Amino acid sequence: MKLGRRTFLGGAAASFFIGIPRGGYAGGRRPAASDRLNLAVIGCGTMAHANAHAFLCDDRVRIAATCDPVLEAPHYSYDGKAMGGRKVMKDKVDAQYGNKDCRMTADWREVIDDPSIDAVQITCPDHWHALIAIAAMRKGKHVYCQKPMCLGVSEGQAMVRAAQASGVTFQVGSQHRSDSACRQGCELVASGYIGTCTRCTVGLPDWNGGLWGTPKDRTRGPAPAYFDKGMWDLWQGPAAHWEDDAFIRGIHAPLAWRWNSRTGGGIITDWGAHWIDLLHMAIRKDRTGPVRIENMKTDLGDDVVFDWAQNFEYDMVYADGFVAHVSSKARCGLTFHGEKGDIFIFPGKLERPAFLSKWSEKRDLKDADVRLYRSPKGHGHEMDFVDGVYENRPICTDCEIGHRSIAACHIANICERLRLDRLDWDPAREVFTGAHAAEANRLLEVPHHNGWTL
Repeated sequence: MKLGRRTFLGGAAASFFIGIPRGGYAGGRRPAASDRLNLAVIGCGTMAHANAHAFLCDDRVRIAATCDPVLEAPHYSYDGKAMGGRKVMKDKVDAQYGNKDCRMTADWREVIDDPSIDAVQITCPDHWHALIAIAAMRKGKHVYCQKPMCLGVSEGQAMVRAAQASGVTFQVGSQHRSDSACRQGCELVASGYIGTCTRCTVGLPDWNGGLWGTPKDRTRGPAPAYFDKGMWDLWQGPAAHWEDDAFIRGIHAPLAWRWNSRTGGGIITDWGAHWIDLLHMAIRKDRTGPVRIENMKTDLGDDVVFDWAQNFEYDMVYADGFVAHVSSKARCGLTFHGEKGDIFIFPGKLERPAFLSKWSEKRDLKDADVRLYRSPKGHGHEMDFVDGVYENRPICTDCEIGHRSIAACHIANICERLRLDRLDWDPAREVFTGAHAAEANRLLEVPHHNGWTL
């Protein structure tokens, strides 16, 4: 990498890289079958290790750089017992390859500016996804972006435009689409095996069991020592700083950022990104969305730190009358209610009515039935992304699919935030209509701070 961090953080380079670089898009490099795909990991926390493991196991890929403002820190993974940071990821890569060739940097802009990097894995907190992904696409880099794809509707729209303009391969990390049990369940629903199906119960977890290894701690203090000088500011990036630039453990520690609206969307976007994505897959709504949110009930209070509801339920209604009831008290997963019985879908688990107990996808799925996307080579989600890069073909979960899934969650969060019972939505124009539309439409735009712009 030719430019050091000091070059990026001062002088003329800063005026170019503050926000998204302006100008056209470079075409994505499609490596020859005999070439390696050089990939950089941006964000080296919990999900980063799961995705990176898949890439490390693919001989076509070489992880060439790891990037995170955190050098090395504890309390990662869902039990809070793992280490994370750019050095931890580099050590993992070096151990796999048996050398020290993997580079390490704190600033993602160094990765984006490196012409030897062909693709990026974006596994940092939600508030950074859009800015990094669009900057990468402008440089012609292919993108594997973890869900939730973005922090709000305006960001998702911009990401879709960038993906279309650049022509790069963009895979959203909604890996349950590549789970065979989930896909088969969606095919059964879509093909009418449980008869007419106009309702689904979407069960999302609540927070009452704890915050995944992080105490619900409102204590404010200085940033931990694991942030190098200037790196706490870089971690916050476009998110508004708290008074006195405070570090609040309950929303800034690893995995905790999802509990505050400055950096995440709470459970509705975190798990909704998975379940609404599968819902759309089953009811064939991948490139549209609901027409209204209604019957919203939450326990949202006035807490400015943990400012998303812990318990909630609401309905998403689609143009054809299909209703998805979303609840933090329902069984976690998707339960499709058909006239002939129910189908329950969860990764690795597919529960069917008794009359479908012996149903076999290979034997019983008919030519006329709905056949949903599956990797032509039987590959998992990450390898499917790599296939798409090499073969320049559609992949499992493209940018628009990811945007439509998470937009349905964002508009529900807006209804919650405004403490409304109902909001009407036009999925074609992606704007609210009817009562309270003006107030709600203002919340579609994600605010960016500290000089960062989209």
